[in-house]
Amino acid sequence: MFVRFKCFGPLRRALGTAELQVEVPESATVEQVIQEVITRGGPEVQQLIYEDNRISGNLIVMLNKNDIDRLPDGLNTQVSENDEVVILPHVQGGWVVSQ
Repeated sequence: MFVRFKCFGPLRRALGTAELQVEVPESATVEQVIQEVITRGGPEVQQLIYEDNRISGNLIVMLNKNDIDRLPDGLNTQVSENDEVVILPHVQGGWVVSQ
C-alpha cells in the first residue's frame, strides 16, 4: 500500500523533496513509514529524524493531521492506504512588542 510522506525545513532539503509516496506492507506503522523514508534518504536523514534512538524532540510527527504523541499507540499506530505522515520542525516563538 502507499502512504504519503511530507516534510519541511532541513529534512525537506536533505530529501530533495517535500513529499514522497512510500510503499509499505498492509500492517505498517508510522514508525515503519519513517524507517522507509530513512532508507531512501540515508544517514543525513536519519540524523535529522533520530536523536539517541528516538524521534528528535525538535520534531512533531503527524498522522492525518493528528499529533502521534496524542494517539494511543504513538509511533506504533497502524497506517492505511493513502494516509499522510508529516514531520514538522518544532517551531518556538514569542511576542515582539514594539515601543
